[in-house]
Order: sequence, then structure tokens, then C-alpha cells
Amino acid sequence: MEIVILLVVALGGMAAFFAGAVLLYFYLRSGRGGDYYDDEPVVYGNLVQCPHCGYMNPLESAACLNCRQPLPRPAGYPAPANYAPPAPQPQPQPQTRMMPTPAPGVNPAPVPSPASLERTMPGQKSEPAPVPRPAPVANRPAGMPHTWLEGARGAFQGQTAVVSQLDTLVGRSTVCDVQIYDPKVSRRHFQIRFANGAFFLQDQGSTRGTRINGEQVKAQRLHSGDRITLGDSELIFHVET
Repeated sequence: MEIVILLVVALGGMAAFFAGAVLLYFYLRSGRGGDYYDDEPVVYGNLVQCPHCGYMNPLESAACLNCRQPLPRPAGYPAPANYAPPAPQPQPQPQTRMMPTPAPGVNPAPVPSPASLERTMPGQKSEPAPVPRPAPVANRPAGMPHTWLEGARGAFQGQTAVVSQLDTLVGRSTVCDVQIYDPKVSRRHFQIRFANGAFFLQDQGSTRGTRINGEQVKAQRLHSGDRITLGDSELIFHVET
């Protein structure tokens, strides 16, 4: 029994060996065996085999008549007199866009500056337009200068409100003189009072507090240009001198 098993194994190994040899032979004949045909092409009489596609070409051919690839020269056969290596293909040149020449007497369009392009590029924030100054109120208290609040950020941005009375209440409630629709602003947030020729801000116990120029305050005198922050909104206090 052991002899039979050894005989079967030996026959199987020999069959695998011969099958591998046959496959290797056909692999090399197909021209895929690396540079096998590049060193010495196969010649049959006055025909030479193309190492790329296997097509039989006349010996005087410089390139394969089937795949157009250059043919290597067999040993002892001179190159044909009309043989020339294939010329390299010209590479396409990038096209240059020419600017149109303006007609005589016509002024060319002005070229925008880089700064203006930055302000108008898509996806970029443009500079906000300045908020116009509101007209003064004629019936304001005596000695009170023309004063107004300008919305610089948040729900009141781009709007103005004239301070035309001694006490001006600012907040989210409808009873306020200046109403700001900001959920982080308290119903009665702060009050601006005019007394003794000056303006004063007094916080009305707001939940998130009031800041003037970045500092949280309870009560403080106001000056023209002060920035008042309440919730997510910011107001600029203006006094006309």
C-alpha cells in the first residue's frame, strides 16, 4: 500500500513538473517573458517575429506591420537602409489667452485693485455699509445734545435709535423705549439717564449683565463712542458735539 502511495505522489510530481515546463514555454513564446525576445528575435527564413505581438514580418521591416512597434535586428542582419527611429510625438503646448487690444480712441476698462477684489470675492464677507446718522428730535429736553444708539452687532445691527428723553429703557420687552429682539437680552436690561449735562448707564438687574468697552458694569458714565454689549448684541453710543 505504501508503494502505491509513493508511486502516485511521484507521478503527480512529474506531471506537475512537465505542466509547469509547458506553461513556461508558452509564456516565453507569447512575448511576456521580460526581455527574452529583446536580445535575439526569432527568425524563420526571411521573416522575423515581433517580440510584442508575435506577428511575422519581413527582415527588412523596421517596425512591426501589425502593432507598429520597432523590431530588434537579428544577429548578422544589417539594419535596413531606410530605417529611422520613430520620431517623438510633439507635446501639446498650453494656450495663452491674449488680451484684446482696445480700438483707437477707446479707453480700456480700469483694472480693479487687489483690495477691491478681496471685498468682492465670493465666499468672503463684505464690509458693512455705514449706518446713516438719524435726524435730531426737536422736542428733546433742554440742554440735551443729539444722541443716538447704533446697532453694531446682533439683532439690532444696522439700526439706530434716538435717545430723546431723560430716561431711556433698553431691553427685550415691548415696554422698552429701545427694543432688541435678542433672546439673551433681558426684558428690562439697562437704562440710560441724562442728568447734570452727562449720560449715565444703569443695569436693571439683567441676567447676563451689561458691558461697556468689554468691562462688566452696574452703573457708569457714558461717553461718545462707547460700545455697550448686552447678550449677543452690541450698541455704539453716539453724542453729537
